[in-house]
Amino acid sequence: MKNLMQCKFGRSYIISGFDESQPFKIRRRLCELGFTQGQEVRLVRKSLLGKAYLVELRGYTLSVRSTVAKAVIVE
Repeated sequence: MKNLMQCKFGRSYIISGFDESQPFKIRRRLCELGFTQGQEVRLVRKSLLGKAYLVELRGYTLSVRSTVAKAVIVE
């Protein structure tokens, strides 16, 4: 298992859960945004400074911070 930051760009992955060391508020917000277990997510690109990642999820594109991308565990 690896987190979303360790994934290769352009490939699709399945969300398997969240990092339990992250605060509950962040995990709950990710669920509200559509990051649920079993959902397919694709890493599109990262920002120049590497602080934000662009992901495709459920038909829309979303930008997340690197700390949040660390919280998403994928297979």
